[in-house]
Amino acid sequence: MKIYLDLLPKERKKEIRRKRIFRDILREEFLFLSPILVFVVILLNIYYLLSFEQKTSLAMQSSEQSQDKYQKLNAYEEKFKQVNATTTTLLKIQSGHLHWYNVFAKMEDVVPEGIDITNFSTKDYAIFLVGKAKNRDVLLGFKNKLEANGCFSNVNVPLSNLVVKEDIDFQIDFMVKDDCLRNK
Repeated sequence: MKIYLDLLPKERKKEIRRKRIFRDILREEFLFLSPILVFVVILLNIYYLLSFEQKTSLAMQSSEQSQDKYQKLNAYEEKFKQVNATTTTLLKIQSGHLHWYNVFAKMEDVVPEGIDITNFSTKDYAIFLVGKAKNRDVLLGFKNKLEANGCFSNVNVPLSNLVVKEDIDFQIDFMVKDDCLRNK
């Protein structure tokens, strides 16, 4: 059997009891707050992970946007290359193109009144004219104007055209200089 002796004064007993209650309250508070602290730590970790994930996703989005811009730039460069190639091809075609309207403009200046041209044909740089002249003098004047013009050369009027004096059916062939056909 045990015997307990109570040798402590009442004040001291109250103090010990208060300390024990205080320790019990602290222990219960710690037990109560520890899950909350763990939960707060978990939330802070989640916040950190989400902010890190957000930063990486923003970096990836900006990378994708720059990649999209780069792809758009490449697409524009390809379109420019195609347009330049097409333009180059057109310029090559245009440079080889013969401008016959220059010849018609020169012919308009050269053909005198009294000459009616009924047929006009070309082969390479040669022109063949068929028409009707009012008289021989008008036809010879037309031939002289063709020879005097700087765009035409080798003007050939067959002698059979010069036999008749009035209402002459004629044909003339001559060459057109390359410069007159190529200049704009």
